[in-house]
Amino acid sequence: MRRLPEWLIPVLAATLLIALPAAAQQVTLERDSPLYAEPRLEAAQVTQLKQGASGEVIGKQGAWLNLKTAGGSGWLFSFNVRFQSQKAEGGDGGPALGRVFGPRRNVNVTSTIGVRGLDEQDLRQASFSAAQMKALDGYAVSKQAAEEGARATGLGPEKVEYLDAKR
Repeated sequence: MRRLPEWLIPVLAATLLIALPAAAQQVTLERDSPLYAEPRLEAAQVTQLKQGASGEVIGKQGAWLNLKTAGGSGWLFSFNVRFQSQKAEGGDGGPALGRVFGPRRNVNVTSTIGVRGLDEQDLRQASFSAAQMKALDGYAVSKQAAEEGARATGLGPEKVEYLDAKR
């Protein structure tokens, strides 16, 4: 049986000390949030969590957290939670995951999520794709279906003036 190099043992021990507390980071929900079976909006909803509920972070994928709660385990956006204060846990350093995502201090920060637009180079490199056009057509719905879907979510018609309209 091969023996591990002596220098590797302290590295593995340090890795475990950092990773284990991170897996058990406690969070509190800042707003009512759905808990999904997978880290995507189209996934089945496991349960609806209420503001103030707490849970334990057991994983992360992108902006999603895998959360274990009394109501079940599943995925939700990390933006919907507040990591519990490390001072409340009795430590200054706290778990590694908590240092990365929180706790939030009382500072005024504005955060946005967006998608960058197309630039001139993107347009020059663009080419026609019949497969993409067919996929786009697959998203189309009838006017009636769109109106019914909007009404079902509480949306209604709104008149919008053209940008060059006189006031």
